[in-house]
Amino acid sequence: MRSGFTLMESIATIVILAILGSIASFLVVDAVDGYVSASGSAQLHAEASLAMDRIMRELRKIELDPDHVPPPDVAPHIDAVTANSINWWEEGVGAHSLSWSATAGDPLMLAIDGAAAIILIDDITGFTVSTFDAANLALPAVPSAAERETIRRIAVVLTIQRSGITESVQTKVFIRSTMSGGGV
Repeated sequence: MRSGFTLMESIATIVILAILGSIASFLVVDAVDGYVSASGSAQLHAEASLAMDRIMRELRKIELDPDHVPPPDVAPHIDAVTANSINWWEEGVGAHSLSWSATAGDPLMLAIDGAAAIILIDDITGFTVSTFDAANLALPAVPSAAERETIRRIAVVLTIQRSGITESVQTKVFIRSTMSGGGV
């Protein structure tokens, strides 16, 4: 008797190994896709968080309007607010502008004292600015000059999208100069 495998046994072994190999490859592909998605999401979140940190730093520094009357009241030196932008003045530095064109994919821009605007973050799909008074009541999307004087908090929502991955971050900033003892 000869020892060895028949042709049928060899073919059956090859088929079983092919099935096991294809199942294993699907598991590996799924794991790699999950890693790529998670790393892409983490990258977007890191970029959005960095941009939001800069936005928070800039908005917190909004100073009081020196021309505001009556003197006991305080008013931030905010020149304009829309749903997608805010403009303010900083003594010794000049005009500041944080804006988005409301076109998906365009960058969020920060301009300081007429210098060329810098890009805080690209691929924006949403950027909204909301303002609130001392009682934390929402002000209109485009507040009047009198309503801008009552702004005490600014909420910002930032949404970015790349390669099918969307990330949103939001914050509500208290303007330090308008807080009790904050520069009155």
